[in-house]
Amino acid sequence: MSQDAIAAALVAGQTPGIDAMVDYWRETDGGLRPKQETIAVLAALSAAPFTFERVLAFVRYLDVAYPRIDLPVSHKAVNIVGTGGGPATFNISTTAAFVAAACGATVLKSGSPAYSSRVGSSDVLKALGLGKAHSHDALAEDLETIGIGFADASVYAPLCRRLAVAAMPLPFKMIGRFVNALGPLICPYRTRGAVVGTSSPDLFDIVRRTAAETDRVVLTAHALCGVDELVSVGPVRLAWPGKSEPDLLDPRDLGLPPGRVGMLAGGELEHNAALLQAVLANEGPAEATATVALNAAAVLCIGGEAGTLREGLDLAQEALRSGSALRKLADARDLVQARTGTGRHVA
Repeated sequence: MSQDAIAAALVAGQTPGIDAMVDYWRETDGGLRPKQETIAVLAALSAAPFTFERVLAFVRYLDVAYPRIDLPVSHKAVNIVGTGGGPATFNISTTAAFVAAACGATVLKSGSPAYSSRVGSSDVLKALGLGKAHSHDALAEDLETIGIGFADASVYAPLCRRLAVAAMPLPFKMIGRFVNALGPLICPYRTRGAVVGTSSPDLFDIVRRTAAETDRVVLTAHALCGVDELVSVGPVRLAWPGKSEPDLLDPRDLGLPPGRVGMLAGGELEHNAALLQAVLANEGPAEATATVALNAAAVLCIGGEAGTLREGLDLAQEALRSGSALRKLADARDLVQARTGTGRHVA
């Protein structure tokens, strides 16, 4: 099958074979495909329902072309990130990352500027005086010193940047949904595992199957309310690594009271930054605090600090009560400001 035929099939909503699509991404990565074609393919992939074969081909190509990077302690680290989509919430996974790190986990947090929500992980981190590590050495220092680090988008595979450049002058947000949603599966670092939230049942199934096919240790989650995180306010489907069938978690079984998903809603940058700090200070809305603790518990399970979600939840709630979660944010800010010589933040 020629490269022209593969591109035409993708634009038409068809799915060529996985090997054919891997070859197509190799040609695209080498700069051998026309810009207009790349835009058309990206737009078609982003507009159409995701399929397992298309996602697997993209991830498989990146694994071969750009082997994941080993940092000194990244083999102990857990990434927590969502695919985007669904109701716009505050920065739950970013907040949970600080809580999990306060409990002894090593957390390598990936993320991006706002895509499907108003305020992305990068946005709120900048507001808090943090930003992201722009080099492997800086990220390794953060992980080793304080147990938490934030990967910058610039460290992702060159193919992702090439696709964004090819899309110009169109904003990548407009046609890049396919690549953005796969961000949790293409973190460039080799980690112990990941907690990945998905916004739809179909994406939940695709992510868990792709993780299994590519030897990734991923706890995949989908809240039935459509949020791409674990939530305390309703049932959550969980696909644990190594298990053939998903579980259905009722947070009430962990002692978490029911609540309203609207209490997890995000807002403008200042609102999200303030809410993140309020939750870490154990002064946020009950639903937000419980949801963050539940996500941190999932990280602790994948990281090996907890044997069950119940154990992880106890650790996370104690970190919030004791103030150690808020201190972890201060530690991260101090380290970044010492490295950059800055001291300004909005929040």
